[in-house]
Amino acid sequence: MADRKASGKRAKGIRIPQEENLGSLSVIGSAKPKGLTKSKLLIPFIIIFLGAVLFFAKGLFIAALVNGQPISRIAIIQELEKRNGKNALSALVNETLIFQEASKKNIEISQKAIEDSAKQIEENFKKQGQNLDAALLAQGLTRKDFENQLKLRKIVEKLLAKDIKVSDKEVSDYIEKNKATLPEGMKEDEIKKGVRQQLEQQKFSIKSQELVTKLEKNAKINYFVNY
Repeated sequence: MADRKASGKRAKGIRIPQEENLGSLSVIGSAKPKGLTKSKLLIPFIIIFLGAVLFFAKGLFIAALVNGQPISRIAIIQELEKRNGKNALSALVNETLIFQEASKKNIEISQKAIEDSAKQIEENFKKQGQNLDAALLAQGLTRKDFENQLKLRKIVEKLLAKDIKVSDKEVSDYIEKNKATLPEGMKEDEIKKGVRQQLEQQKFSIKSQELVTKLEKNAKINYFVNY
């Protein structure tokens, strides 16, 4: 009886978890923080993704490797700016002023007009045994750059249409004064055509510079970089 009482007392003193509680404890003890697990799983994929981006887009940041030492594109840009930054900026400012003036006066150049002009120039190159693409490459220009220049010129021609016209009298006077320097064996019409084009080009060069100077004078230009 004493043993039973003692064991009963001991039984009262010991708290034995019920089956339900055991189940709860086992679940809690084996539970994994979901957020932490997902983060750990994503890290390798992120590293692989960034590695792939850097590999395929390395040309965006690195221009060359010299015995493993990188030359960045930023370094190239800085060097180019030192050598020709002033001229490049001036050219872009002038282009912007001309495009703005064309917009004010509703002057538009169709893509067809640009392509037709490019085709004519390319044919002239072929007649002289030359290649237009090779000539552009030698100057560091692309077809897109070339077409942009054609568009710019056509805009200026329209802006200066009245100022670059050449009269028949101007052609005749030039021929009369420069007979000794004119090519021999050419027909009169061909000579007049060539002289007219030459005089138009001269006027275009002078008047276009005057136009740019005028636009710069009337424009508000803020420079943030000094070369």
